[in-house]
Amino acid sequence: MKYNLKESSKAEVADRIDDDRREVQKLLTGIDIEPDELVKIIRIGKKNGRDGKSRPAKAVFSGPDKIVAILKNKKKIVESSTQKISIGPDQTPLQRKILGGLRHQIEDRRSNDERDLTLSQ
Repeated sequence: MKYNLKESSKAEVADRIDDDRREVQKLLTGIDIEPDELVKIIRIGKKNGRDGKSRPAKAVFSGPDKIVAILKNKKKIVESSTQKISIGPDQTPLQRKILGGLRHQIEDRRSNDERDLTLSQ
């Protein structure tokens, strides 16, 4: 999943998909992923042009090894981008709920002066 990836304002759906594909391929330069290994890109959620926020983009690749390579190199990808994006794994609603609860627990424990608490995936 890519967050804050600039969303195209073109009228045609095919043009917007092509723009998203180009943006993702630009992000992946320097990583050992060929352009044809990017199967498709899907924008998640309803388009809302009023608030100016871009929808998250879900990129589907030809194999799980490509996703692992991206997640391992996400810091490098984010730092090389001219946009302020973030990259994370696609998660189910249950996974998001569990991780949200864990983050809340860590915040509570940190507010009670507990140190060296981290959450890794």
